[in-house]
Amino acid sequence: MFPIGESIPEPILREHIAHLQELMRQEGLTAVLLFHPSNMLAFTGTPHASSDRLTCGAVTLGGDVRVVCPAFEHPAVAGANQVATVHTWQDHEDPFQCFAAALADAGVSAGVLGVDGRVWYEWWHLFANACPKLRLKSAERLLREVRICKTPAELEVLRAAHGKGERVFFEMQERLRAGVSELDLHRELADHFQRDGLAVSPYIQSGPNGSRPHNPPGSRTLRQGDTVVMDSVIIHDGYNNDLTRTFALGEPSARAKEAYKVVRQAQRAAIEAARPGAQCGQLDRIARHVITEAGFGEFFTHRLGHGIGIECHEPPYLHSANNERLRPGMCMTIEPGIYVPGEFGIRIEDDIIITNDGCEIIHGDLPTDVSGAFDRT
Repeated sequence: MFPIGESIPEPILREHIAHLQELMRQEGLTAVLLFHPSNMLAFTGTPHASSDRLTCGAVTLGGDVRVVCPAFEHPAVAGANQVATVHTWQDHEDPFQCFAAALADAGVSAGVLGVDGRVWYEWWHLFANACPKLRLKSAERLLREVRICKTPAELEVLRAAHGKGERVFFEMQERLRAGVSELDLHRELADHFQRDGLAVSPYIQSGPNGSRPHNPPGSRTLRQGDTVVMDSVIIHDGYNNDLTRTFALGEPSARAKEAYKVVRQAQRAAIEAARPGAQCGQLDRIARHVITEAGFGEFFTHRLGHGIGIECHEPPYLHSANNERLRPGMCMTIEPGIYVPGEFGIRIEDDIIITNDGCEIIHGDLPTDVSGAFDRT
C-alpha cells in the first residue's frame, strides 16, 4: 500500500545489525533470513526484494550480511554494498541453493535459521529443502524488536522527515480553492514537489468524499462550505512522515464544526495519556470514549493510530484490543476521525515519540489546526 524508501543512513543500518546480533545470541540463532522489503532495507541497505524471482538477505550471528539476487538485477541492490556481500544467480540456476551457498560462504551450514515472518509460505519449504542441516524458526519477533523502538539517530531522521512533510500542507493552504478538483489539486502538489525531488501523493477528500478514509482523489470539484481532509506521507532517508489535516473551505456546517471540536479533544486526550507503560488499546479507548460521549461514536471507524518508521504502517498498532505497553522510542500516529456518510469527514493526525516520562509531538511550524473556521475549544 505504501512505498519503501530507497536507502537509510549507514550508521543506522549498522545499529540495526548489531542489535539483531545481540538478540540472535539470546535466541541461539546462527543466522536470520530477511525477505520483506522493509526488513531488507533495515538490515541490508537495499529495499529490493522478491518478485517471481528470489531476492533475499541474511545476517549471521557474527554480523556477516549477505544478499542474494538475480544476476541481471545486481545493480538494483547497490545500496547493500556498504555492508553486504552480494551473491547472484542466473535464471537457469536454483536461487534457493544460491542462498544456501551464500550462508555456507559466511560459515553457516548448521544450527537454527531465523526466518522473516513475512516470507511467502510456499517459499519457506524451498528454503528448508535447500538448507537441510538448518532448522527454520520464525524470527519475526526479533526483527520487530529491533525496529519498534527507535534509536536517537532514527529519531533525528524522523524529525527531519516531518520538517519536509509539513511543506506539503503549507502548499495545500496556498492552492485550496473552490472550483478545483481533488485530482487537479493532487497533480499540482505532486508536480510542485517533484521539482524538489520529493515524492508526494496525498489523499485529498472533499465534502462527502471525506467520509471514506483512504478514498483516492477523484473528479469531485471543491465548493464553498466543504471540509477537505488531506493525508500526506513522505519518505526522507528511508523513514516516513505521516500527517493529516482537515481544512475548511469557507464556512463548514455546524455539525462539521462540532465534529472537528470533538476530534481535536479526542486527540488531545490520547496524547496526554501517551507515556511508557500505557497500553496501546488504552489510548484508543480514551479517544473513542470522547467521540462516543459526544454522539459520534458510530462514525469513528478505524483504530486510533499505528507505528511509523521505515514503513508508514508498522507496529505498534493502537486498537482497543492491543494490550502491548508503550516504551520509550516507540513512534506512532495519533489520528482520531469522524466520518459521516454523505456529509463530511474529519481527521487530525500527528506523529508522536514516546519519551521516558510522556511523549513528544513531532512538530515544526505547521499548526495542528489549519483553518480558523473550526471551533477548537
